[in-house]
Amino acid sequence: MLATHSIQGKKIELGLELIQKGELTHIQRVWLLTQLAKLLAKTDRDKSLSLLEDAEPEARRIEVLDPDRPRALLAIANSLRLIDPSRGWDSVFEAVKAANSAEGFTGEDGNLNIIFQAKGFSSASDMQEPDFDVKGIFGLLAKDDYDRAVELAGGFQGEAPRAAAVIAIAQFVLNEKTAPAPTPQPAKKN
Repeated sequence: MLATHSIQGKKIELGLELIQKGELTHIQRVWLLTQLAKLLAKTDRDKSLSLLEDAEPEARRIEVLDPDRPRALLAIANSLRLIDPSRGWDSVFEAVKAANSAEGFTGEDGNLNIIFQAKGFSSASDMQEPDFDVKGIFGLLAKDDYDRAVELAGGFQGEAPRAAAVIAIAQFVLNEKTAPAPTPQPAKKN
């Protein structure tokens, strides 16, 4: 709960402290690292990249069969795409490989489980996290390089994540074709 509060309130120092001292699961730690990296992307690119470098081994600590592993790698790819786009492609490729090993990964059910426990009290909730899903990243990748995005989408062995990626690419293409063309401006007379 503190981690989500730190991101929503753009409290970077609190988020960094939680990474150091907080009792977070691997997926929660990756989420916090990637969100902090996004917040720092414009003001401190080096720190942002450093946080993503910390997120990568944290994602690899998640069990190979756990669907949270490809979700974590997709979150890293989403952040890298903003900060260092060329490395984002490699991260998506790694997420596709992880998805092929994870049981039950659909590419569309990216939730962050939040559990708060105190003496005599506990609370649990799920928070939808688009950075964990296939849809967002593949639409953006199609914008950068359509052919490469299609090739990556074909790398999914599971029907559900492959379909989600292909649909995201198709939606991008359809939106591009239906977007109104810019109206030409008349030449200014001097």
